[in-house]
Amino acid sequence: MSQVLPILSAAKLFELCKIDSKFSELRTIAGFDTNIFNVLISEPLQQYAELVQLAPASEAHHHSGPGGLLKHTLDVTTLALKKRKGYQLPLGGSLTDIGKQRLLWTYAVFVGCLLHDIGKLSANTRLVAIHKSGKELPWTPSSGPLTNLVDKDGAKIPLEGYRIEFRKTPYRYHEHLALIHWGVLPKSGRTWLIEASHIMAELTAWLWGDKFESGTIGQIIEYADRESTAKNLQVPPDHRFSNVIPAIDRYLKLLRQWIQDGAIRINTNGGMGWVDEHGHLYLVCRSLAEKLIQECNSLGLKNLPQDPVRVYDILQEHGYALSTEDGKAIWTISVETGTYHHQFTCLKFESRRLIPSSRELKPLDGVIKFVAPGEQASAKIIRESAAQANEQPLQNVTTGGENEDIEQTPEPEMGVEAAAITSENSSEKIDNNISESEISEVHNEVIQETAEPLDTVSNNQEDVAPVKTSVSIIKNLEYEAPETAQKFLSWLQRGLFEKTILINNPDAEVHIVEDGIFLLAPAIFKTFLRLHGVPEEKHKNLSKRFANLRKHIRCNDLNIHPYWVSSSNRAAKINGWLLPFNVIYENDYPIPKPNKFIKKKLGGDDG
Repeated sequence: MSQVLPILSAAKLFELCKIDSKFSELRTIAGFDTNIFNVLISEPLQQYAELVQLAPASEAHHHSGPGGLLKHTLDVTTLALKKRKGYQLPLGGSLTDIGKQRLLWTYAVFVGCLLHDIGKLSANTRLVAIHKSGKELPWTPSSGPLTNLVDKDGAKIPLEGYRIEFRKTPYRYHEHLALIHWGVLPKSGRTWLIEASHIMAELTAWLWGDKFESGTIGQIIEYADRESTAKNLQVPPDHRFSNVIPAIDRYLKLLRQWIQDGAIRINTNGGMGWVDEHGHLYLVCRSLAEKLIQECNSLGLKNLPQDPVRVYDILQEHGYALSTEDGKAIWTISVETGTYHHQFTCLKFESRRLIPSSRELKPLDGVIKFVAPGEQASAKIIRESAAQANEQPLQNVTTGGENEDIEQTPEPEMGVEAAAITSENSSEKIDNNISESEISEVHNEVIQETAEPLDTVSNNQEDVAPVKTSVSIIKNLEYEAPETAQKFLSWLQRGLFEKTILINNPDAEVHIVEDGIFLLAPAIFKTFLRLHGVPEEKHKNLSKRFANLRKHIRCNDLNIHPYWVSSSNRAAKINGWLLPFNVIYENDYPIPKPNKFIKKKLGGDDG
């Protein structure tokens, strides 16, 4: 942007942005004494305002007009502090601790809101200072407010104003820069927080962008950020600094065109979309996102998101992809007609917003049902593949069986009981009187007790294998690269969310136990490597890198936890890694019920 903007004081900025400079609502919500509020909250907000000036929160997304970053930050702060009042923190703490730490937790939430987007001014949204002489000067928030910019000798620099410049940086790079601007806070506030290591751990994780470790603070602020973003996106901006066409506009244009031209097959076996009797259009989420990404790339629009999850977010944030009751974008539905019965993970739209008023999409001649978390329909699971995204007939897609329609043993309430564990994961026995063959017999016995009769399952055991191949594959995986462990974790989380990785199932390598998420090892690491074309014997390299992430729960000084898989009179020991629930199931996402046949202890003895 070439327009030169004036450098304004905090008071003038609040006036232009229609923000109460006394922060009356925040004072009431926060609950601090007046003098303390002024020092810890009011003064940092004023300094923040003079740092960000009229910068937008984004180039062509939410709060993209003048003052957008300031407005968004104040909005997120207000929403988050309101949300915080509904929590007794620390979770599970005594009444004494909750009372003593009440204001400290509140202040940590405030700081997380204040700094959550400030890194953008050192990353993709830059303020370029303009000297009175017309010379442009580099500037970041670390240089100090433009209202009082000084040179190396301490003399004030005469400025004409500044302009906004947008730069291309990695997605969420700004989050890694937030803590650089820690100095916006008063020394007393910084000292107060640093003394509370358990609170600082959550706060710094949030500011770094680590949602898995940001705990309750992260949950509260993420909720507020999402609400503020969604609310703003419902209102057309009066003015944008950039002429860039927003991603949502491009996605909607493509989506509407595809539906109109029939490029997206609807209510057809092997298609991508399904319409219910209420006029809701369900589009298979992964296939849709990949199709949008591929089309945008082919048009040379490679600056748009490349991550399917980010595509879901954009469609949801703008109110097109409808949210589930728990605020998620992904719906799991069961589609049944007289000739087929499938289950999909989808985005849900109001069809009237995607088609002309003169045209109406006819509902499916069958039944579409929402599958609630924790349920598993007795249906054929349709895997989302590149071929499906390109609308090729399903019967032409092969991943090891005859086709992609694989009959799957149902999982009652996601609590499918004992698993058929491979011998490499279960070699120990209860006593010397139980042989290896008896251990295998135990597993089969438990499966028979809990699953459907075997004649309801595909006769070809290999038909089960493609379930794991459906998880998105990372091209050119380098198993020795440090980031491979994080890629493994992302693969695991996405697979569990989209139900493309089995859980609590006779063939599963992932199980829910009372203490967390149990990963059979080394089987789960071998599966990840095998699917990505890397020799399985490299699993030790992967497990070492995964240990370095420090996401797991250690067993004394070991990474491996022993558990018991048992039936009424037989048992065998299995080994694996244990992850805290919030590493995978964040933001109150429903956690499947534990596998009741896998326990830490067997009888009265420690496993």
